[in-house]
Amino acid sequence: MSKEWIIKAMEMAFQENKGLWADSLLDAIKGLNSEQANWKPAGSEIHSILEIVNHIISGKRFILSALEGKKPVYEEETKEGVSWEDAVKELKDVHEKVISLLKEKDINLDAKIPEEDSTWGEMLFGVLAHDCYHLGQIIILKSLQGL
Repeated sequence: MSKEWIIKAMEMAFQENKGLWADSLLDAIKGLNSEQANWKPAGSEIHSILEIVNHIISGKRFILSALEGKKPVYEEETKEGVSWEDAVKELKDVHEKVISLLKEKDINLDAKIPEEDSTWGEMLFGVLAHDCYHLGQIIILKSLQGL
């Protein structure tokens, strides 16, 4: 596996009309309005699409901090009052920053990340898998809404 292959897979899972086997993350959230993004099944503890998107952003910020040479620290950000449109913009922005840094840096996928137990390859594949996992949740939430 190469860095280029991981970048390609990350882009396929994220960018519109590029889905790995179906919809990408941006395909899945395209056209959603704030009400649909904030919807939860009545009486459930299930996260809304907006909450899932904010969680995905937190995961991408974790890898971004490592790529910037900082000790990666995961922080689940609670973003009360953030609009759906702002969350989508932030999701796109942080993804683009990750991809940009990945393309410019010389990264050995088998090398350990400083102060971490995982390798670059494991962390990058983890971010890819994380996006795909949560994409499935978003698809289910859309289906439950009849979208």
